[in-house]
Amino acid sequence: MMTDWKISNYTDPLHINQTWVYYTNPNFPNIHMSRSVDNPNQDHMATNNRLYYYYGVTNTFNVFGIPLVVQTNLTDAWKDYFTV
Repeated sequence: MMTDWKISNYTDPLHINQTWVYYTNPNFPNIHMSRSVDNPNQDHMATNNRLYYYYGVTNTFNVFGIPLVVQTNLTDAWKDYFTV
């Protein structure tokens, strides 16, 4: 549920020209939510190792061949974030 997601203190050194807010949830320990302040269409769930991304706005993943369990976890996390 959205209230379980807390703002992280993470700052991405690769995105110095964009403003991102990162959220974590103990129910999804290996996933974080990235929210773009500049372009909400870029909001995504990602694995903490940054290999796999799910863009819920477009219902797409960043690469083909993501293991099904990871796909499920990313989409479940997205749905959970937007549950109030």
